[in-house]
Amino acid sequence: MIHRIRIYTPLLLLAAAMEVFAFSQATGVSVHGQIFLPSGQPIQEVVRFTLSADDARFGTQYHFTDGQGRFTLRGLGATKPYTITVEGDDVRFATTSVLFYAQHRGYVPVSLLGVKGASPPAGGVVAVHELAPGVKKLYGEALEEIRKGRLKQAEDKLRRAVARDPEYVEAWNELAVLQMGKKDYAAAEKMLRRVLESNPQAVFPLLNLGVVLNHQARHREALQSLRQAVELAPEIPDLRVHLGIALLETDSPDEAESHLVSGCEAEGHNRALAFLYLGKLYAQTGDFAKARTAWNAYLEMDPNSPNAEQIRLLMARFPAP
Repeated sequence: MIHRIRIYTPLLLLAAAMEVFAFSQATGVSVHGQIFLPSGQPIQEVVRFTLSADDARFGTQYHFTDGQGRFTLRGLGATKPYTITVEGDDVRFATTSVLFYAQHRGYVPVSLLGVKGASPPAGGVVAVHELAPGVKKLYGEALEEIRKGRLKQAEDKLRRAVARDPEYVEAWNELAVLQMGKKDYAAAEKMLRRVLESNPQAVFPLLNLGVVLNHQARHREALQSLRQAVELAPEIPDLRVHLGIALLETDSPDEAESHLVSGCEAEGHNRALAFLYLGKLYAQTGDFAKARTAWNAYLEMDPNSPNAEQIRLLMARFPAP
């Protein structure tokens, strides 16, 4: 999960500084995910699954993945619990239910259960990680503490969760985000790299590592993790925003433009961020008409940002249309 980012330094400078806040109060959040076979490999087919909630008014919804088992759920209540259920085929996997808490731009991996009595995965295949008892509850409580703005209590619960289960990717990721909120980027980087050592395809740790490196103006280093995140989940436009930023700051405007344009389909602050950097790109390349269009879109979305007045001043210096 990645949270609000604001840029305070002049936009035409090559380096940009970003401040990451510890939580977002956005409602109607979107959650992405992917379904994995008991072997740990992504399922390579369209899968139907149900989505339900504790609230009886929500009812039961039916959804379908794409051909690689990936899905997007939109309009969920922030930090509320939902359950995904995949009916088993009694050959490759058993009926599997996964409880998750909806987070802004969250990621939910669904690891299907094996059929009882089936042969274990062949050697060399990654096994599905089963959480230690009690850690899912701690994680849910931590998310609730974040929602209430009680970040110290949230951090304590997350640290207890990873102490009980050192391979709990989501808890490590949230713990790293809290360090980013405190501007302790060294600690955040250390946590994210620790996760990625044993889970090199964890999408949101890859994204957050890229954000941490971008913040420290280590844009070339950021490219590796951000490119990998986009390759793993090309359907998530938020990832492209930050890859576009890294590319722009490493003098690759042509490639940056395509990702930032895709990033305009993101939600919330990341969408505004895409327009902000598109304006910077076009201003640097002398296309002032497109820069004006991009920055006007940004100002409509975030008119009171610390950048707003600077952008207006910059646009006032543009040649007359």
